[in-house]
Amino acid sequence: MNKIFAYGSLINESDLRRTVPEARNILPAKLYGYKRVFDLVSTYRFDPQTGIPICVLNLHRASSSDFVNGISFEMDDSSFDDLLEREKAYELVESNIYNYYDSGIYCKANFFISVDYDPYSYLLDSELQQHYLSLCLQGCYKYGDNFIEDFKRTTFFFGVEYSQYQELIWKNVIE
Repeated sequence: MNKIFAYGSLINESDLRRTVPEARNILPAKLYGYKRVFDLVSTYRFDPQTGIPICVLNLHRASSSDFVNGISFEMDDSSFDDLLEREKAYELVESNIYNYYDSGIYCKANFFISVDYDPYSYLLDSELQQHYLSLCLQGCYKYGDNFIEDFKRTTFFFGVEYSQYQELIWKNVIE
């Protein structure tokens, strides 16, 4: 059995179940010492209008007080190869994760991170890019307003002057 921490589109349970149908014990969680950044080129999500890949989420090392929220889930080996194929742009790393509601409760889990790559910009004008962000955010709704706000507050966008485009980015998200 594998325990995974997910911080992007896998937060959305329907998206998770496309790859890991047997996912169980799905719980909101936190990972400390990282920040979530849109800066990785997708290996399989291509904008149909332009044919170029969209930008997907990655993690960057940060201070020990920084965190990202996401979910933890358990899975057996039956879908593990499918998950590894889906997340092939990343390496699998183990760390402590914490219960979202009680940071004193923790366990070990694996998460995906890419460390050796050229940063890729978030595509403001791409409908598929907006759909990907919407997919992530829609998964957050199951866990309440604080979870949603933490997701928004801890998500960064490479190549975008965030203060200038913050309202536009979140306004275009389909909630």
